[in-house]
Amino acid sequence: MDVITRVADWRRIEARAVDRWYVGVDLGQSTDPTAICVLNHRVIPLDKWTRNETTRTTRQERTEYFDVRHLERLPLGMSYPQQIQRVADLLARPPLNLLKPKLVIDETGVGRPVGDMFDAAGLRPNRITITAGLEATQHGANTWHVPKGLLISNLEAHSHAGELRIGVAVNDAAALKDELKDFKRKISEAGRTTYTARVGAHDDLVLSVAITLWMATQGPLTIVEPLSLI
Repeated sequence: MDVITRVADWRRIEARAVDRWYVGVDLGQSTDPTAICVLNHRVIPLDKWTRNETTRTTRQERTEYFDVRHLERLPLGMSYPQQIQRVADLLARPPLNLLKPKLVIDETGVGRPVGDMFDAAGLRPNRITITAGLEATQHGANTWHVPKGLLISNLEAHSHAGELRIGVAVNDAAALKDELKDFKRKISEAGRTTYTARVGAHDDLVLSVAITLWMATQGPLTIVEPLSLI
């Protein structure tokens, strides 16, 4: 969020520096591997200002990047306690242990019990369930239902803008590029857009990046649904 300060009768809108870290986990099942993404979101204020005579403001320009620092596929057959331990080990490793990244998991296929296992391990993740529809909704303090189309369109937008960057030296970077090539957009007769991987291909790396990026960019901008009483 920008900081506004008044100078005479003009407003200076200063860009605020950001350096936040996120870890996203797309939880797999028996035939789909679990994928982990570590993302660094940075906003860098520039020494350039843009004046707007109509609004009598001068706004500081900035650059914004979402850098994928780590990608990892866990072996098929790894138990969920082992996967949770792997995530815990990653979070405890320098420099993440000092950076205190926000953890987000996709519990769509595995359900709440696996998310509860993360809580029991003290990791307290933000939880995403991937749905149909057009809008993200928040259910409680740390649980969201997010349409798949919203996740992918957000990924595409920041990728095309040059803001999402994946280093060539990142593990599984080549596999991620292959997944993106295999990821297909389909439009139904009713005009609904769906995204699916090619038959026989995986989309776990794509989704691990997509949920992490969404949490970094769109997490707070959701419709809050009232909690149902049971």
